[in-house]
Amino acid sequence: MRIALVSALLIVATRALTPLEVRKTLALAGESTASLKRQLRTASQGTQNGVAADDRCVATVEALCLELESRRADDAPFPELEGEHELLFTTTTGGSSGKLGPFVGYVTQTFLDARAFENAVALGPLKVVLRAAREPLDARTYRVSFESLTFSLLGFDVASKPLEGGGTWKLRYVDDEVRVMDAPSLFVLARKQVGLRDVLADPARFMEDE
Repeated sequence: MRIALVSALLIVATRALTPLEVRKTLALAGESTASLKRQLRTASQGTQNGVAADDRCVATVEALCLELESRRADDAPFPELEGEHELLFTTTTGGSSGKLGPFVGYVTQTFLDARAFENAVALGPLKVVLRAAREPLDARTYRVSFESLTFSLLGFDVASKPLEGGGTWKLRYVDDEVRVMDAPSLFVLARKQVGLRDVLADPARFMEDE
């Protein structure tokens, strides 16, 4: 009986906490929204977009996302999806994580207009771009349709092919800095801020029409 009790206690002590347990343990309800977003970035660091994250890290990120999601009123509209975003963390094990063979690349998502967007994975001189389209189904859900896949090397396109398939996005939290969504795996993305280097590299992109 005593051995069984000790074993049970060890299981509880060593198992990874659930996101809800982490949320309660860390008292996230008392944190500011800005603090939650900083903690999301910190928890994501060194995880290779989440690919190398252990169970505790995943639970922590999911707990932070749950708390952020709770800050949004159910009837509050999400901001428009626009600009360029970089992947901080995901629970997927597929190519959307940036995993190319044994390596993990830098993942960005760029919204081109109200419909089209591109997911890109950059790994050294290699870049893979998935072009796709999104269609809103309701205030927080999008249907995504893949269109093409393009491979480039040193900035030159070397191969491209049409692509079929798609999926669904369910937005959970969006502001001008962070986006959390299920697709159906968890994705956490941060909007890239435009800097002077971006403007100098492509000034025409930032010129408004007269």
